[in-house]
Amino acid sequence: MSQSERDYCSRCIELGMRLDGRANDDYRPVEVQLGIIAQANGSSRLRLGLTDVIAGVKVEVGRPDSGHPDVGRVHVTVECSSCASPDYEGRGGESWGSQLAHALERSLSPLKPTEGYGIDLGALNIISGKSCWHLYLDALVLNDDGNVLDALSMACYCALGNTKIPRVEIVAGENGEEPEIELDDDMDNSIRINLHSVPVITSVSQVANAYAVDLTLQEEDCSSSTLHVAVGSRGNVCGVTKEGFSSMDPSTMVAMLETAQRTSPKLIRGLLKLLDVT
Repeated sequence: MSQSERDYCSRCIELGMRLDGRANDDYRPVEVQLGIIAQANGSSRLRLGLTDVIAGVKVEVGRPDSGHPDVGRVHVTVECSSCASPDYEGRGGESWGSQLAHALERSLSPLKPTEGYGIDLGALNIISGKSCWHLYLDALVLNDDGNVLDALSMACYCALGNTKIPRVEIVAGENGEEPEIELDDDMDNSIRINLHSVPVITSVSQVANAYAVDLTLQEEDCSSSTLHVAVGSRGNVCGVTKEGFSSMDPSTMVAMLETAQRTSPKLIRGLLKLLDVT
């Protein structure tokens, strides 16, 4: 973008009249397809405007972390297709994918399982200290037209809501042997992941003397800093990450956080409706 184009885009956001006609607190249309990957336990494809991402969940039985023997584990990877953006070519896409995966994993699986948000890791426990469910959440960015992190967060939320975990039966071992695990092949008896405490990330960006949600790629070029806020269904803030090097007035930061707190619950309600979850 030329400087004059940046100035015009910034001025539009300051006036609350964005280039695509949205208000500063409006998201682009969200389209979701569920169960698109046959080999996965759950999957979704989500389009946020022209931003296009896929998320898939695979579940496997494994050992729990030695420091947390009574909970399951979550692993997140993000791959950025070189076709999604010229910036993703070479190691640029690999580095950005690692950053996105880290942000998603922190929102879904807190460092302390008792922090009260994210996936209920305790429900993934099978035999304490011996076995638990591992959730492998793999995401792919197909096209980047801005606000990729929010799109991935919503896609992961939908993929988790679409996930079926086989029911487990623990069979006592004979003659002092360790118990065995039997998985029910009938997926009609499967277990669903409780999304009650799972947050969705809303990114609020500062542009000139204003701020807005869900920036397009063109608008991101005008932004000086962004708050990535993980917010639960009740408007509770679960985590905040600041991106960008410009300073931010405390009152502006508070207003941006409040915007995220208002916006995320509405997004979650819309996603739950798509998932047919009450």
